[in-house]
Amino acid sequence: MKDSCFISFITPVYNEEQNIANMLRNLHKVLAENPQWDWETIIIEDGSSDKTRAVILEEAKKYPRARLILHDQNKGYTTSLKDGIAAARGQYLMYVGADEEFDCSELPQFVRPLHDREADVVLGVRWQRNAYKLFRFFLSVIYIFTLNYLFKMRINDYNWSQAWSKELLDRIELRSRSLFVLPEIIIKAHDLKYRIKEVPSNHRGRYWGKSSVNIRIMGFALIEALKFWRFRRSRKYRPDARPASVIKTAEFARQ
Repeated sequence: MKDSCFISFITPVYNEEQNIANMLRNLHKVLAENPQWDWETIIIEDGSSDKTRAVILEEAKKYPRARLILHDQNKGYTTSLKDGIAAARGQYLMYVGADEEFDCSELPQFVRPLHDREADVVLGVRWQRNAYKLFRFFLSVIYIFTLNYLFKMRINDYNWSQAWSKELLDRIELRSRSLFVLPEIIIKAHDLKYRIKEVPSNHRGRYWGKSSVNIRIMGFALIEALKFWRFRRSRKYRPDARPASVIKTAEFARQ
């Protein structure tokens, strides 16, 4: 890499008391090994019902550059991710899961294409999902096939670790209230002609606990995908539509 770049690493957290300390340790270890980056970490604690918040508050003392967003009540993964995106100050942003399934040693392969101007969006692809049970693997295959069919794209993984340019995220409004939020970013990036690059990523599986993803959650994401597909085909669709608050702020700044 030729010079420094500012990256915001965003991690929503809910009921991960047994995973979050090790995840934060691994994340910050990799960040320390890459002094060419300027960075911040944003941890969104989403009203956990276990001891996650206490663990995060204690661990955060070790990482002065970590920023905390604390939800008094559980608002859900999508709201937490959006809150992290809204708070991010980086030139680039990256979503990193809190459950230890993602190997933080892979961070450079996500950051490098952005920094070197090879891509505007970098998607991790889990070619092997050995930790998945057969039913969840089947759900994932159907989900990816359905999204590619609906939106005429050839994406191999829609809901894994991703990195994006801030410029892209500033141009779009995220309407989704489900796991479809990550595919929504990808589809709008495609529609706006941003460059998308896929990189292989290792899926390690959880050390502790189990995923909250189930058929109800996947079903809601699929329903939102169908609604978005219909909206995208309408004359009202503009991929670069921004929230009214952003537009008003921009207009105020010009006055």
